[in-house]
Amino acid sequence: MSLALKFSAATLLGLFAVAVAVIAGGPISQGVTSARNAKPQDGGRARICAGFDFSGKIADGYLAQHGGTKVKVRIPADYLLFPETADTFSMDSDGEANFNFHRDSLKPYPRREMQGKIVKGEEEWVSFLVTNFIEINDVARVTANILSGRKAASGEPSFAEQAVSEGLFQVQLPVRWQPDWQKQTLFFGREGSSVTNVISCTVLQPRRYPHCEQITRLGGYDVKIGYPLDQLKNWKRMKGNIQSLLNCMTN
Repeated sequence: MSLALKFSAATLLGLFAVAVAVIAGGPISQGVTSARNAKPQDGGRARICAGFDFSGKIADGYLAQHGGTKVKVRIPADYLLFPETADTFSMDSDGEANFNFHRDSLKPYPRREMQGKIVKGEEEWVSFLVTNFIEINDVARVTANILSGRKAASGEPSFAEQAVSEGLFQVQLPVRWQPDWQKQTLFFGREGSSVTNVISCTVLQPRRYPHCEQITRLGGYDVKIGYPLDQLKNWKRMKGNIQSLLNCMTN
């Protein structure tokens, strides 16, 4: 798995981009907005930002929310996978950004400390990409189609699901021959009948460590999260931590 989620070889972003033309379409808004919610009181901000380290360089910039609307944010450079890009998130940029933090302490996790740990299965960090996806229900359908061997835009019936834990369901994809490096399992996080998370995970192989990519929407941001398979059980906690970091940057 690549260190930068944005450039991961396993990502479905390219396929989603094709599916957008088939499924979503339409223009993208280029407006500018501030935080959607009112700025919290000092106590509320302290609670939201608890555990995160904003003591380093802070860059003013813009990130894109779902649909393309640019939001003004304060970006803590140390949390960027590539801190040297902190000053490039202007109104003219695409608004995408890769972030990285220690999954337990919530402190920044420098890229230089990541080297070699992926291949040893010793990852201690969570990575996430802020980007702009199609609707989550469409992401779920396109992903299930692709992983099952269907065409991305297929309108065939959805697959059965089996509950794994509270709010998490494994999609029962058909069995088909694939080399191990291509095999993936698919999970949907649900709130009631609505899909809120799409999680695809590679499978265990000799001398390889399986990973998951989780696509969700947080406070208007489309986010793709990357972590080892053994952290799937913590998918809600990681999502909540990322929500807090984005809120702290936005307010």
